[in-house]
Amino acid sequence: MLNTFVIRGAAFCLLASGGVLYAMDAGWIGNDRLDVSAIEASGEVTLASASRAAAPHSLAPELPDIITSSDVRLPTFDDAINAQASVVPASFDLQPVTPTLTAPSEVSELGLPCEVTVTASPMPAAIVALDIMAPCRANVVVQIEHSGLALEAETDAQGLLTLDIPGFATPAAFTVRFEDGVEETVFADLPDLADFDRVALTWRGDFGLELHAMEPGAEFGGDGHVWQEAPASADMAMRGEGGFLTEIETAGDTLQVFTLPRAMLREGQDVSLSIDAPITATNCTANVMAYTLRTEAGGPVDANELSFTVPGCDAVGDVLVLQNLLDDMRLAAN
Repeated sequence: MLNTFVIRGAAFCLLASGGVLYAMDAGWIGNDRLDVSAIEASGEVTLASASRAAAPHSLAPELPDIITSSDVRLPTFDDAINAQASVVPASFDLQPVTPTLTAPSEVSELGLPCEVTVTASPMPAAIVALDIMAPCRANVVVQIEHSGLALEAETDAQGLLTLDIPGFATPAAFTVRFEDGVEETVFADLPDLADFDRVALTWRGDFGLELHAMEPGAEFGGDGHVWQEAPASADMAMRGEGGFLTEIETAGDTLQVFTLPRAMLREGQDVSLSIDAPITATNCTANVMAYTLRTEAGGPVDANELSFTVPGCDAVGDVLVLQNLLDDMRLAAN
């Protein structure tokens, strides 16, 4: 049995004879020739120290000359390409392949994705935190609709807009619409809306209207008189101690919402509502168009249009009080 091993460029032959293996040198390493000792049948191979002594008598047949790297031409990259092309059938039509590139997503100047993101999160006292993120729509007008309520607001320089809006229905649906036609609708569950009654007044323009609520026993300017100068707080309403006013002023619209806890109402105790229009040099003689919305215990929303003409400018400083446009809030008989 003849086995050939290559160690660092030197070839060795192992010849089995009578249970003894012999290793025979067949090459040179550097300027030193290797002496190889006989090895036992255990398979252990021992290399003698290098010397310039002549090789011992060989028991193996004469080995062929060893081929050195200088005698071999290694294949090149062109050889591989030519060899590959030679096996392609003649009928195979090779066409150049153009890679398909996916267009990068549009991003804002700050590197943020241009997608519009709208979220509606429920808050205490049946209020909805509406958050709009539109990085590629900075300083643009946004239309917001909810249960008959319509507002126009404007995103900031980063395309952000956040509003806390009292809900009038549950689930509360908010539709956000941009000037370029992009539209998103989101929903928020308001399980506590049934605990409150709500009245809203909204208008567009600089008319300076005021929604006033007079709780039982209240006098003008005193405790229980809730309006924009004394809005009270949602905490009071959640404790059943009184109502509160929410005011939202946007670039073009104004919204005032009075929220009253139903737990506060008792038989024979009414909350009087009125709309005041202070006459100023800005709104005198103006034709006012406004809207009112009302819901009780999360029931159907009653929306109405309100229009009137402000008195002439000789009445500047007076206040036009519209007392009979809103019914008093009282606990429903059912």
